[in-house]
Amino acid sequence: MNGKKLLKYGVLRRFPGMLGRHYGRKHDILKGRTRGFAEAVALSRGMTCIDLGANVGAYTRKMAGAAGKVIAFEPDPWACATLRINVADLYNVWIENAAAGITEDTVLLYRHPGFDKDPNRHSQSSSIVAHKNNVAKREGLRVRQIDFIRYLQDLDEDIGILKIDIEGAEVNLLEALLDHPGILNRIEHIFAETHEKRIPGHKPRVEALRERAKRIERPKIDLDWQ
Repeated sequence: MNGKKLLKYGVLRRFPGMLGRHYGRKHDILKGRTRGFAEAVALSRGMTCIDLGANVGAYTRKMAGAAGKVIAFEPDPWACATLRINVADLYNVWIENAAAGITEDTVLLYRHPGFDKDPNRHSQSSSIVAHKNNVAKREGLRVRQIDFIRYLQDLDEDIGILKIDIEGAEVNLLEALLDHPGILNRIEHIFAETHEKRIPGHKPRVEALRERAKRIERPKIDLDWQ
């Protein structure tokens, strides 16, 4: 995803005037964030990394190149099956066909309206948040949800990177995670994509999370990733 955006912004930054300057700034910011993730991967050599919302495995593979172990969560059945194929050659990847949440439950997963026509593109939008504005609310799939806080407590390992891209469910999860300093102290880096543009009601909660994150020294938290 970042690679496509960098290419797009790199082209658009060449336009004259304000448009070019606007996309030039977006290109430079995104390039810096991409570099920050790559540096975190290098620092996580031999450690455990977790990919929440692994989709078909682009970031799982990046982390697996350095990590001792990568645990990839993906609830969408199509994306998870594709993920298994895409990482079949990697000995250090464990796959959880489940959503990461704050309760142990069975939940509905909603897909993009265009999923059937282009699952490779639209599987990235699948969400357990029904009011996300790019999902079909009447066609939910029942999927397993894991209590991720308990999962981390039971795992009891130091985490190099926790990557969170779970299409709106990150707000509940991050709020709960920041209430557990003992778990946070075992994580080096958190990279999260927030989705308040797709879920406007999440905006004040995301802003509150950003303020809380500023006061935390460990882990390093990037809530503006992607």
